[in-house]
Amino acid sequence: MPERFEPGRIADDLADCRQRGLDWLDRKSSNQVPVRAAALQQLAEDYVTARRLVAAGRVAQIKILLRDGIEELTQQGHEADASLLRDLFFGDSMHGAIKPPGELLRKARGKAGDTESRFRERRTHVMRSFAQFLIVFAASAPRRSDSRGPAVTGYVGNDEHFIQLLAEAVNVTIIGITNQRLAPMLNEALRRKRENERPDAFWGSLRVVFLKMDLLQTVNDGLEEFDDRGEALRQRHREALWARRSVGAFLKRTLSTRWAMYEYPYAPALTGALLDFGYKKIVHLLMRSPQRPRSDHLYVDLEDHTDQYFSALFEEIIHYSRSLNAIVPVGVPAGHAFRCTELRRRSEVLKDGSGESGWLPMVLIVMSRRRNGHVEPILQLRTEDNSARELNCLSHLGTHITRDDLELTSGLTLRDAPKSFHLAHEIPMHAAQRLVQEVTDYDPESALRPMATGGYLYPDKEHLFFFIFTLELPEGTQLPRRADMHPFPLPELLAVRANQVLRSAAQLCRKTGVPERVWAAAAEVVALNLYLHDYTDLAEQITELSAQQTDELAKTAAVITHLVTERTSPSWVSVSREVQLAGLAGWQYREFFSVLLPLYAEIGIDGAADLLSAVKSDDHRSAAIARLAELYQDEHLMTSTPIEL
Repeated sequence: MPERFEPGRIADDLADCRQRGLDWLDRKSSNQVPVRAAALQQLAEDYVTARRLVAAGRVAQIKILLRDGIEELTQQGHEADASLLRDLFFGDSMHGAIKPPGELLRKARGKAGDTESRFRERRTHVMRSFAQFLIVFAASAPRRSDSRGPAVTGYVGNDEHFIQLLAEAVNVTIIGITNQRLAPMLNEALRRKRENERPDAFWGSLRVVFLKMDLLQTVNDGLEEFDDRGEALRQRHREALWARRSVGAFLKRTLSTRWAMYEYPYAPALTGALLDFGYKKIVHLLMRSPQRPRSDHLYVDLEDHTDQYFSALFEEIIHYSRSLNAIVPVGVPAGHAFRCTELRRRSEVLKDGSGESGWLPMVLIVMSRRRNGHVEPILQLRTEDNSARELNCLSHLGTHITRDDLELTSGLTLRDAPKSFHLAHEIPMHAAQRLVQEVTDYDPESALRPMATGGYLYPDKEHLFFFIFTLELPEGTQLPRRADMHPFPLPELLAVRANQVLRSAAQLCRKTGVPERVWAAAAEVVALNLYLHDYTDLAEQITELSAQQTDELAKTAAVITHLVTERTSPSWVSVSREVQLAGLAGWQYREFFSVLLPLYAEIGIDGAADLLSAVKSDDHRSAAIARLAELYQDEHLMTSTPIEL
């Protein structure tokens, strides 16, 4: 027997793995650490390497060793032991997701029909015997000189396998239909990659291909069971749109530029992924069956070689695909209109610290809904599933105007498209309609009303120019849960903003080394906002402080922090279902009293008219709003402030 492995250590590792469950070996939590299983892991790695099998990560390697060992045990006539091992480690199926270890143990004992003590004794004996068997089995496994190792197959429901492949790969190309489950898998894979490599790690290149939207009607999948092709297409269309948004939001949050999204205009010859590990390439192919649920679809992993054609086929699909990295116009405001001067890739704008100049045109939709005679504003909770920036903030729906919006439905080409457009022009209207349909599944038709324009100055990147619309949803309209859109009464929005102002005040007081002139300007902005929320004494206290009064500033910051009452929002997609709110998104925070409140009053939001009347009748408040509007449009001031106000 090879001296490298001791049966006792292998048996202990088997027991530890059985107790934790194979799919949970790497789990980390407050009371759990990954199962070490060093001896079993090394034995599995030797076995997989010797047979030149494709297995991403130690969990996959251990599974292969145990599966093959149990199968060999069966072939040698030890069916009873093999059956018990199969029940303890895998359950009903040797492939796909594995049930929790406690459930496997109960079923295995029930099948054995033994008393608890006798079953424990038999289990221990079988584990020790299997440990000895595995050492000999792995050592005697035939070494394959043929570089074409056998295919590895499994069930798509086992996301862990693909996630680990992604985490270990250097370059990745993914070709899918809708890619509706891709964003969370990419998110987890990148988390592991950064945990194992370095905090800013990313793939050398990541390319994701979607099927062109027009071709979704040709897909035949499980949705066809509705016997309604129109409904199946609508659902497929929604999944594809949302996947594009969620994958795009995730990729933009990574702050990497080594990614691209594409749209393929033909029926793809294959779907799956090409994963380049530097020393080898693996083709992960998906085999779908419309009659089965997604978890029962199969995958097969093949190693790609120089004399095979998978890499060439993936590259051909990329070559004939259209980039989905949207092109956005950049320009300057011209009164209430916008004039385009150049184009940039959407993935390369709004980079913190970029120092880029220019303005980006946006649309913002102030959405409301009438219910039981009351009108309430509807805002979106910005999460990792729907946004790349300003997470955990409340925002009305907003998006970039893109080059596609410039190519109008009237048939004009980009060359002929207007270089300037105003609020009532069809370009911003088209972008607003597109946004509503993509996020809410609701066709606004002629219900969108152009109302105002506004600007938002950033200190370190491009500025934003908003075309603002209103949209009242019909009573009873139900919005998709994953859009995370919720009604927020006006008093709640005021409370959220008040907390946001307090946090900004405390943050400013904690800033050190700020020039006196800059600190005083920022303090004026903070104080005016505090005044609008009736923190008059605190506003006066901050304006009387100096950037040099370190001790007094620290005391004031502590006092302000105690005044913050954290607000939460329900979430359809958050694991905890309650999200602590950071505040209102940028422009809506700055222009809440000057633009949003009058809009709310005009569309009948409950309480807005009374609040607006009270503000207008208060000379001090009116002056504060006017002064803030002036300061927020001072580019030099906004560029120099030590915090984003």
